[in-house]
Amino acid sequence: MSALTSEHRGTPATPGESAPAAPAPAPTPSRFQTWLLDRWASLAAPAAGRRVPGTMVVAVAALAVGIVAVYVTTSSGINIAYADSQSHLTISRRIFDSKAPGFTQLGTVWLPVPSLILVPFVQNLWLWHTGLAAGLLGLVCLMGTACGVYRVAARVGLGRSARIVGVLLIIANPSILYLYTTALTEPVLILCMMGCFAGLAHWVTSRRNLSAGEMMVFTGLPAAGATLSRYEGWVLVVGGSLVVLIAAWRRKQELRYAIKMAAAFATLPAVAIAWWLAYNFAVYSNPLEFLNGQYSAANLQKATADAGLLAYTHNAGLTLWTYNWSVLETAGLVTVLLGIAGAIVLAWRWGLSNKALLVWVMGVAYGFSLLSLFLGQTHMNNDHSLPENWWNSRYALAVIPWLAVLAAVFVDSLTRVPRVAPGLVALVGLALVLQTAWWATDPARSSVIAEADGYVQLKAASGATDAARFLHDNYDGGQVLMDESAAGSALLPEIGIPLVDYYNRSTGDLFTAAIASPATHAKWVFVSTADAPELSQTGVADLVYDKIKNQSSFQTAYRVVFEKGDYRIYERI
Repeated sequence: MSALTSEHRGTPATPGESAPAAPAPAPTPSRFQTWLLDRWASLAAPAAGRRVPGTMVVAVAALAVGIVAVYVTTSSGINIAYADSQSHLTISRRIFDSKAPGFTQLGTVWLPVPSLILVPFVQNLWLWHTGLAAGLLGLVCLMGTACGVYRVAARVGLGRSARIVGVLLIIANPSILYLYTTALTEPVLILCMMGCFAGLAHWVTSRRNLSAGEMMVFTGLPAAGATLSRYEGWVLVVGGSLVVLIAAWRRKQELRYAIKMAAAFATLPAVAIAWWLAYNFAVYSNPLEFLNGQYSAANLQKATADAGLLAYTHNAGLTLWTYNWSVLETAGLVTVLLGIAGAIVLAWRWGLSNKALLVWVMGVAYGFSLLSLFLGQTHMNNDHSLPENWWNSRYALAVIPWLAVLAAVFVDSLTRVPRVAPGLVALVGLALVLQTAWWATDPARSSVIAEADGYVQLKAASGATDAARFLHDNYDGGQVLMDESAAGSALLPEIGIPLVDYYNRSTGDLFTAAIASPATHAKWVFVSTADAPELSQTGVADLVYDKIKNQSSFQTAYRVVFEKGDYRIYERI
């Protein structure tokens, strides 16, 4: 017993020597440090059912970055540089604020979901005037896009480093950050597409057989939103249905089950498309009004095509050259190279597995854009196209989330290389830092921002900016006659007057009556004096100016109060 006790007590200290000091206890981490460690750990945790740990961390990071972007663009006014952005803001507001309010104010030029979602944000006149209404919606879209990329990467089994790289390629991209502060339609499209892909990722990787109802809600519903946001969404339905059909067949080897699940995915998008055709028929007596009507893209760019300025039409080489340069100048060189490397890894390691099919189908927007450019349905130029100018570079934006997921696949493969993985991942991180720093020194290196800067300069040179500011500052009541659909005159948010005070094309017969007799209808007349009667068939000539320029009675009833460049404002005497 004494020997056992002596063993447990250890060897007694030699006389004259002090006993060794006990090791200091490890410091207890603070509650905040514990919280941070938990959040960091969540970014590597596997998905569990419908829950994907780390999603909230990504959402908060995207929100913080997005708030800075909204502040920068809104305070400078560049968020409403694109004429289309001001038109979208106007469409959303005029559903309620107009001389002819109603659902038909959606028109047919653009699909309706982006305008409908924007409606609550534009009811405040200041939010509409500054464009901040679109920025608030853009914050939601940015968080959803970043979370969608993260959740897809987590669902397919990628690690923390890969997930973070994928998210950074979204929230550190100036093209995305800028466009998500505008009222353009791409943010809503990409949000819906990423919602669909995230839902498909859950279904493909789930061990539980999800029901047809769950398929319809978590994948079909966002796909329906995409189909009514931009026409890339229509191709998404085809590609997504094919993936569901293949994956469902592989799961049960039952044709009936495969068809049922594919139908569950496609039903809501099909209903959405059918509704859009019915709407066009009911309002315009032509279900394809959006495709071949007066204000369709094909008709509006007819003059450009007739002038031979769509050089890439039916030319595969120029189509690839033009579009891929736009992808490069919106996504960034590092993003594109990582995406290409990820595509190689995906094809080599994953083949045509269900997870691989999910990632491949994310490229439907790339295929659609190439096809529409080749067929002449899309007009896009950049500094390497024929001709060289900036036009619709933003059409490449929907490709960036796909490149981000492909890049994540590549980074994940690097983390599996023995011994050198940390160094390889660090090199990728350094490349991302350098790309971000390169953009930060000149954001206009992004073709989307370069195009916006060009519009700002063009509006200033033509007099549009000063004309809008003059009417905003001097308006003291009364009605305004203005053709806001004329080229260069999409300025209503910039002017900032309630839309109920306007006679314009959207007011239909009221506009026709006001043009016929301006003095009995309007105190103010705002016109673009660019005399282009050859444009009247395409709908971009100023119908007000074409009518009043030869009316002697108009000249005696009104006086010019502003004139600069192509713009003139009259006030009734």
